[in-house]
Amino acid sequence: MTDHRPYEPSTDEVTVIGGGLAGMTAAWQLARLGLPVRLLEAAPDLGGKTGSSRIDGRTEDFGVHIFPAFYRNTWRVLGELGLGGALRPVSRFHQIRPGQPGTRARKAPALAEGLLLLYGVVDLLAQDYRRRDESLADFLHGRGYLTEAAIADIEHFFLASTASEIRAASAAEFRGSIAAFVRRPGRVRMPRGDLQHWLIDPFRRRLEAHGVKVHTGHELTAVTTSGTRLDSLTLRTPVHTTTEPVTGHVVLAVPHGRVTDLGPELTGVLRPAHGVSELDSRPLGALHLYLSRRLPHLPAEHVRLVGSPHAITLLDVGRNWSGHTTTVLNCVVGRVERLAHLPEEEAVAVLVEELRTYLPGLDPADIEHVCYQPHLAAPYFTPGPGADRHRPHTATALANLHLAGDFTASPPGMTAMEGAVASGLRAAESVRRALRPQLPPVRIEALPTVGPRAARLARTALAPLAALARTRAGGRR
Repeated sequence: MTDHRPYEPSTDEVTVIGGGLAGMTAAWQLARLGLPVRLLEAAPDLGGKTGSSRIDGRTEDFGVHIFPAFYRNTWRVLGELGLGGALRPVSRFHQIRPGQPGTRARKAPALAEGLLLLYGVVDLLAQDYRRRDESLADFLHGRGYLTEAAIADIEHFFLASTASEIRAASAAEFRGSIAAFVRRPGRVRMPRGDLQHWLIDPFRRRLEAHGVKVHTGHELTAVTTSGTRLDSLTLRTPVHTTTEPVTGHVVLAVPHGRVTDLGPELTGVLRPAHGVSELDSRPLGALHLYLSRRLPHLPAEHVRLVGSPHAITLLDVGRNWSGHTTTVLNCVVGRVERLAHLPEEEAVAVLVEELRTYLPGLDPADIEHVCYQPHLAAPYFTPGPGADRHRPHTATALANLHLAGDFTASPPGMTAMEGAVASGLRAAESVRRALRPQLPPVRIEALPTVGPRAARLARTALAPLAALARTRAGGRR
C-alpha cells in the first residue's frame, strides 16, 4: 500500500526498512516491546526470499523451503505468532540416480561410501575453526578417504541448501550447521502450501494487529548522516520520492548488496567499516512444472537428483498441497548460473531434459505450464572462507542505526532463515537497549554445537571402520 499522508516522525518510533524475514521479525519483537513501529518494503509484498510472487496468475514460491529442528529462534517466533501449524513433518528424504528404473527412491550412496561420509562428518566436527577457516573444498579434497562420488554428493547437498559451491564455501559455516543438526536432529518440517499464504500473509496480519504500520512499495534509495546519528532517509514510491528526517531509530534489514549500494557514507559506519562490500551472494534458481497427470512412484518428500549437472532437488507439491490432482514439480536449481547465457526457453529445455534422465515418466507433452525463476538479480548470501571478519555487527557507529539480515555477524552455521530470524531478534535487542533499557532483554536462542574434543574421540573410535570402508569403496577415484 502507499500512504500519501505527511509523515510525522517520533523520537520513539522505529522504522524497519526491509520486509523480509529479518525485518518482519525485528518489527514483531519491537512491537511486543510496546514501541511504535513502521515497516517499509520496496516490493509489492512482504517476505523477501521467504515469500512468493504472483506469476501468470499463480502464487509461486521463491524456491523450496525446509525448516530443520535446530531452527530454534524460527520455531519460537512461529510459536509466538501462532503459525506453527503452517508446517508439517517430513518423514524422510530421497535420492534418485540417473537411469534408475522407474522413479522409486533408493538409498544412496553405497554402504561403504555412506560410512565414509559419516566419518567425514565426524572429522569435520573434530576441526577447531575458532581461529582459522578454510574452504569446504580444501577440507574435503584433503581427506584421502573420501571418494570423488562422496565429495560430489556433499557438494550437491550443500548447493541445494545454501546456494554455494564448495570452492567458495566456508568449512567453518558447514561445520556449524552440521553440529547444530547433530545436537538437535529432530524432524525436519516443510510448508503445507506456498509460504505467502501459509506464513507471510498471516505474519503480516499479526504485525498489523500489534500496531505495526506496514507500507509496501517504499524503496530506500539514499541516506545521510550527521555526527553520530543517521540524519535522513530518501524513499521512493511508485508516485513520488521524498526525503524525511530521522528522529527515532532505524533497523536496516535489506540484502548486503543493497547496503553497499547506499554508498560509503553508510558502509563506513558499519562495524567493521566497509566489510560488507567484501561479502558474496549466488543465485539459487527455481523451476516449477505443472503437469497434466500425476507421475507414478514419485515420493511425497524432497528428492535429490544424484549427480545432477545443475544440482537439482525437487518436491512434488501436487502430492503435498491441497487443490492439486496432478504432479507439480517445484525444483531448486543449485547451478543456475550455468544457464545465465541462455534465453529462458532454452534454459528450461535444458533442465527438463536433465529431469527426464532421472524421471523417465516425464514427457514434455505432459507439461501444461512452466515457471522459471533464475533469481540472478536476487541471490542468496553465501558465507565464504574467512567471511566472518567482514560480516557487520548489528550495532553501528551511529547511535540510531541497527542492522539485520542473514549476512550479519553470527555463530558459524546460523545462516538462511534461522540467520535472518536471529538477526531480527538481535536488532530488536539493540533497539531495546537504547529505548527501553528497563525491559528484559529480547530472547535469542544460541545455536547448538559440538565441541571438537568430543568429535575427536568419536573420530578415533570410528577410524578402523573407516579404513575398512575405504578399502571397500576403492579409495579416491
